[in-house]
Amino acid sequence: MRLPVFIIFYLISLNLFAQNLAFKNQEFSFSVGIAELDIEKFSPNENLDFINYVDYDPEYLDFIIMKLGYRFDFFSKMSADIKLIMMDDIIPDNYDISVHYFLRPWLGIGVGSTLNKNWITYFEEYQIQALPDYYLVDYNVQQFTAYDLGFYLSPALKPIDNGVFKLLIKCDLGISSFMKEEATFYHKKKLSNERLQYHYETKTDYQPYIQPRLDIRLKAFRIKETSFGILLNSSYYYSKRSINYTRTIQAWTSENKIKEQIEPPKHSYSRFEFNMGIFIRW
Repeated sequence: MRLPVFIIFYLISLNLFAQNLAFKNQEFSFSVGIAELDIEKFSPNENLDFINYVDYDPEYLDFIIMKLGYRFDFFSKMSADIKLIMMDDIIPDNYDISVHYFLRPWLGIGVGSTLNKNWITYFEEYQIQALPDYYLVDYNVQQFTAYDLGFYLSPALKPIDNGVFKLLIKCDLGISSFMKEEATFYHKKKLSNERLQYHYETKTDYQPYIQPRLDIRLKAFRIKETSFGILLNSSYYYSKRSINYTRTIQAWTSENKIKEQIEPPKHSYSRFEFNMGIFIRW
């Protein structure tokens, strides 16, 4: 997560100290919006399924998001777009960075990377239900801050760009994976000294996704060489996702253990975003 911050400062430094790159159409933006998840849930079975415990509510807005953006063109046909993204906790630990090459003024192809945050919570309830003859020792709420790292290829269409109104349509074709997490549960059998330890270690597993995007900018007014305007953008992420993991069960001692590779079924997983904000271009 330090990498995108380094890239941002590196690009800003290039802008300040390497004017021969011909940076132009630089733009700073700020936007506020919402993100809404829709995740298929399955009935519990013999294996813990972490996707069932992704924190979202189908009846309410899931996240308020804020984005700080820096965009610029360089060389003759290249364009970079950098966004730091903050969610409800106001921590700028999400990002979206892309670079596009425009073969024609209206047609481009690009590559990028994203990091999105999810919360996976209350999965200790599965342990309680799966082992009714055991107490859960140290009964605390379990939570993963599950970072979803993605990389994508992105065709882009710019059918309108007349200096006042700009319409940009992109479609990201990518792969993403939740980062590794670990959780341990200790159990004691009722009316007995028998003890169990369950240790879960999730695995990095990149899975394909598609994400159409729409970006609209409207210039409101201009003061000398600086333009001010409003922006609107939205996106729809869709994938079939699962979180694979290693489960290690130890009974009494570390010598008496069972280690298994678990691959839960894939869930339909989608995310809709809508943002509005302002921009300054120079």
